[in-house]
Amino acid sequence: MWEYRNGNYTVTIADDGTKVRPSGDLHPVWPESIDVKVTNRCDAGCAFCHEMSTEDGASFDPCEAYRLFEHMPSGVELAIGGGNPLECRRELEWMFDGLRGHILNVTVSAWHLHTWSERLHPTAIGVSYVPILHESIERFTETHANCVVHLIAGVHTIADLARCRESFERILVLGYKEVGRGVTYFDDVVRHSLVEWRRRIGEFMGERLLVFDNLAVQQLDVVRFFTPEHWAEMYMGDDGQFTMYFDLVKREFAESSRSDKRYSIGDLAVPEMFAMVRA
Repeated sequence: MWEYRNGNYTVTIADDGTKVRPSGDLHPVWPESIDVKVTNRCDAGCAFCHEMSTEDGASFDPCEAYRLFEHMPSGVELAIGGGNPLECRRELEWMFDGLRGHILNVTVSAWHLHTWSERLHPTAIGVSYVPILHESIERFTETHANCVVHLIAGVHTIADLARCRESFERILVLGYKEVGRGVTYFDDVVRHSLVEWRRRIGEFMGERLLVFDNLAVQQLDVVRFFTPEHWAEMYMGDDGQFTMYFDLVKREFAESSRSDKRYSIGDLAVPEMFAMVRA
């Protein structure tokens, strides 16, 4: 369990990932979760990639990452992705060693699980779902604790969700990002898939652990399945309210990875940058 003081309130996080914070007029000093892009290098070539990653993409400076995050409370989550973060696994291993005791999560494509580094020891592993690699993902999740399988509404089908529900304990549904290559990938097939997701997602509510990012909440109208009181208890806030995004490759920060408004990291500390995002 993690517990830390954040401005005028206390955050508590259980071993299963459940987060508890009080209600009321909250003034956080630190973001509770930071989405961190560490590389733009990836050989998967996904046609919908909103980061527009390529085989020769650049990667982050681990010394700068350590400078940024070494003083953060141990309950703040770093959600690390790319590109393919395993392209810079030695740098990540070094950073992880220096930040032991923090909540460090890594998301990788199922295409890259064969290059997984056992030296990372993240708090959780996100696996971007690839339907033809379903059995390989099953084998990986059987031997690695705290795996969360990621599906993108519109890219993956509602049938993919049904199949994953039978195999995996934890599933995260991501909204479709019309950013980067996601702009040209979006077509009638994706549009119809999103309609089907929205129409049928209620069939899967309450099944195992199914969670949504903020974009999926909006696109699939998830709020309709909750009473106002229950939603107020469950919803963890809008993008930028308790969260932020770092692109350590370009040395930029923003409210989220979809934000057009970006700022330079410069010599700023994380609380200073978070205050700018929240302003």
